[in-house]
Amino acid sequence: MPFLRPEAVAQILRWREALGALFALALGVWMLSDPGLVVRGVGAVVALVGAGLFVNALRRLRFATAEDAPGVVVLDEGQVSYLGPVTGGTIALRDLAVLRLRTDNQRKVWFLIDTENNALAIPHGAQGEAALFDAFAALPGMDMTQLLSKLDATGDASVVVWQRTGASTGPRLTSPASRDSS
Repeated sequence: MPFLRPEAVAQILRWREALGALFALALGVWMLSDPGLVVRGVGAVVALVGAGLFVNALRRLRFATAEDAPGVVVLDEGQVSYLGPVTGGTIALRDLAVLRLRTDNQRKVWFLIDTENNALAIPHGAQGEAALFDAFAALPGMDMTQLLSKLDATGDASVVVWQRTGASTGPRLTSPASRDSS
């Protein structure tokens, strides 16, 4: 008989990064109470690192969703791939020109648009989508706070979350897989 319910284990696993950061923060604060100068210095560093990790973990939690969308997202060698039940495709991050977020009937879809105006549609909540957080954060000039606020917004809309300097915002919204099959 398990000690914890499966739902509790799932929540602990979801919050594990934030819990680890809180532990580091608490350890650093505890070390700050030591009378030794060296231990206090190390404690200050540990507390600052723990606080930074905690803020980042909370951002990741806001990015993640409990929704279960179809398909799988794979991030490998600077390429984002989406393997969906009907469509799919790959876009290299170095070729990414525009990142859009479209909301229709409370369903959110990422559109990654490359320099040739080809788009890759990835539903928010697809398996492995958490890898996109780091990929998006690495884009030059990306404001993750703005991304998260647009992700939290409600209502039907299509908004540009990020755009490479000099890129057009008016691409066709089709996936590379549908283009290849014709």
